[in-house]
Amino acid sequence: MLHGIALRYFVEVARTGSLSAASENLHVAVSAISRQISKLEEDVGTPLFERMPRGMALTESGERLAEHARRALLEGDAVLAEIATAHALGRGIVRIGCTDGFTRSFLPYVLAKHHVEEPQVHFNLRSGTPSQVEQWVAAGEVDVGLAFSSGDPAKVQVEYSAEAPVCALLAPKHPLARRASLTLADLRDYPVALLARGNTARQLFDECCARNGIKLEPILTSNNSSALHAFAALVGAITVGSKLSLFGLANELSLIAKRFDEPVLNQRIVCVMTMRERRLSRPIGRVLQSLITEIKRGS
Repeated sequence: MLHGIALRYFVEVARTGSLSAASENLHVAVSAISRQISKLEEDVGTPLFERMPRGMALTESGERLAEHARRALLEGDAVLAEIATAHALGRGIVRIGCTDGFTRSFLPYVLAKHHVEEPQVHFNLRSGTPSQVEQWVAAGEVDVGLAFSSGDPAKVQVEYSAEAPVCALLAPKHPLARRASLTLADLRDYPVALLARGNTARQLFDECCARNGIKLEPILTSNNSSALHAFAALVGAITVGSKLSLFGLANELSLIAKRFDEPVLNQRIVCVMTMRERRLSRPIGRVLQSLITEIKRGS
């Protein structure tokens, strides 16, 4: 019989890759965790981990159990949250994973608006690469993921997706601001600020520039979109990103988005995802719907 405490220990060892790390995170003795893992392996009749010199790696059987255990524990949490709802009007913590561009204004705006409607709900927000966000969702480390990614249906449940073009972001008074759309060649006469290489938007942008024989020397590169946005607004530079990243922003550092006349840049996808086959608690479900509603408004 699979017991909840054993599953929690098992999932933490699977996540961290070692008994000592799991012990530190759970505040439980290594020996106690080891006993529970051994008991699980005895119950299922096969090793769940390969004992390595520097940690523990899941076996094929362990991978199967880990997928079940993560979902079972999260569904148990969902039931507890629903019980708490009856007494606390939807109290709960919703964990959200996203790519960096959503942290400047879009998600703060959406979560602030949701907080006004449901102040009992608390949030935990973390940012990373699209692949990290997808992995966090698949492993149950976040409840909802938001990324510029198509979402792998073998790993996650895609709740909503839509086109989210890579746009030029510039100040409303910029000389190019009145154009309906821009070409990459338009940027050659103006300073540009770009995300560091390795980002999806930068990769697509560089590919299109190379294909058109256009070389741009950015006056600022950064892996932080908020820094790029502020810099572009202050010095009149052009940066690239999503129209959604500007949603909810209205101050002296505001920018506007202009599409490029480049089909590849207009085909990027934004994806909202949750764990496959997971039962969502009411607080998570309502935050999920708020996100989808605001993406539709801001697209």
